[in-house]
Amino acid sequence: MKDTALFIISFVMVLCASAQDLYIGSFYVTSSSEESLYGDGGDKWINRRNAICDMFNFEQPDVLGLQSVDDTQLSFFNLRMTNYSLAGDILYQQTLELDTCGLVEDMPEGSTCSWAKLRKDGRTFYVFNMCLSTTLVVALTSATRVRSAAAELNAEGAPCFIVGFLGVSETKTPYTRLTGKFNDCFKAPIVSAEYGTKNDFNLAANHGTDRYDFVFASKDVTVRAYGQLQYSYFNKESDGTYKRRLPSTHFPVMAKVTMK
Repeated sequence: MKDTALFIISFVMVLCASAQDLYIGSFYVTSSSEESLYGDGGDKWINRRNAICDMFNFEQPDVLGLQSVDDTQLSFFNLRMTNYSLAGDILYQQTLELDTCGLVEDMPEGSTCSWAKLRKDGRTFYVFNMCLSTTLVVALTSATRVRSAAAELNAEGAPCFIVGFLGVSETKTPYTRLTGKFNDCFKAPIVSAEYGTKNDFNLAANHGTDRYDFVFASKDVTVRAYGQLQYSYFNKESDGTYKRRLPSTHFPVMAKVTMK
């Protein structure tokens, strides 16, 4: 009886040790060239960059996929983000171990996807960071390629995440192409997300409910909570007044998960 009890306790301890919690998200940064298409000209990277990095330094995600981000912006993330490193456009805590990383090959023109193989306390997992075309046909082909690349690169069947900008909303076929193999973390038991994910730097707009930015998790991952970060910051304007502004044209989306 005593031996049985000790075995059960040891077994439970092994299970607990192998499970790993992860805080993972996606952020459409809005590149310096793209930002000029929106807002009133006051939403420049130099104005919002500190607020963005301070937001994530506070949130402390384990991994964050960055989309629509240029080299200058990546350099600033690398400088300002405390205890983080970059694997291409994937930001990760330095407490994690980077095994390898790269770009998904044969992506359709207008779409990109990077990937990284990481370890947290010895637990291996994969992250794919996509930024897909807004043309439906191309987005569908791209989503198909991302799904197949995840299967090819993750031959060992480790926990796997696809984060990023889908190019179209969840009402379109690229979304179902991914949810055939992955869970949308938005379906978590705890959700804090009242609006769609695009805002175009417009605080007053009716943002609707369409989601373009996602965190998908392989079906062996337990999704505990999902949230959309709705931070803002105040910028001193040319007339000396302060105006409340948004960090990007998209809200960050985040998920708290457990890898079994």
